[in-house]
Amino acid sequence: MIQKLSTPRRIVVGVDSSDNASRAAEWAARQAADLGVPLFLLHALDLSAGPGSGTEHGVAGHEAGERSGFAEARWQDGERLVDRIAVRLGERFPGVAVRAELSESNAPEALIDSSGESTMVVTGTRGHGGFAGLLLGSVSLKVAAHGLGPAVVVRGEQPGEPYNEIVLGVEPGEAEPPMRYAFAMAAALRSTLTVVRAWWPHPAYGGYYTGDLDLTETNQTAEADTLIKGLREEYPDVDVSTAAMRGNAVPMLIEAARGSRLLVIGAHRRRSPLSVGAGYVLQGLLSHSPTPVAVVPIE
Repeated sequence: MIQKLSTPRRIVVGVDSSDNASRAAEWAARQAADLGVPLFLLHALDLSAGPGSGTEHGVAGHEAGERSGFAEARWQDGERLVDRIAVRLGERFPGVAVRAELSESNAPEALIDSSGESTMVVTGTRGHGGFAGLLLGSVSLKVAAHGLGPAVVVRGEQPGEPYNEIVLGVEPGEAEPPMRYAFAMAAALRSTLTVVRAWWPHPAYGGYYTGDLDLTETNQTAEADTLIKGLREEYPDVDVSTAAMRGNAVPMLIEAARGSRLLVIGAHRRRSPLSVGAGYVLQGLLSHSPTPVAVVPIE
């Protein structure tokens, strides 16, 4: 279960030389500043992919030992990279303690290993439009699908300053972890919280819809209110509203969260070895949402 964030621990962000990672690092640093937690820059060397490998997993400052020339060069390049990023972020966010880690693993493994002890693990991705959106970068998708804790995917560049609002997408019988995480983050960031139930009516035979759709929408809102009743009482200072939106969940949630600080959803964790596959809603949101998406694991 995701615990109450009375004492947030740290934010980890995966970094490399790409613009996507740079945007993710900036976003993560801002959250670290607002939450008052340290920021860890994690760079994966993926030494298994080159000629020779390191002798063990390590962090910046680990002794070279018997590393090959290839591995040693990768370590030195990695250290220079994270040092540059740390200096830049330190200048922009002077109140944030920025630390750097190098891992000999590949990026998904390194980030997933770090996710269990983190307030969030952040990755950046370009995403794509249209059907190509299903080909979202495998690192972000693997971390979102397999992470041990909340994973945030920052896609593209959000124009302007976001509203200090968190949007939570729920479904009937929603599990507690994503709801608790959204409330805890809203409390810690002093954000408003909007709970959205996206729903689609089922047509009867012949394609006609039966029943009063307006009444059904009211019932959907009432069900969302019931889901969060206990957390609303637990977090009385969080300004919460609920809404039902009729339509496909992916575009409805994207529109509801447009301009907001964070969109939170839950996802069942996959047990197969780091496969890329994920559900339609998760893939759709990570591929198309301009708002950063936090994926909270559900066991």
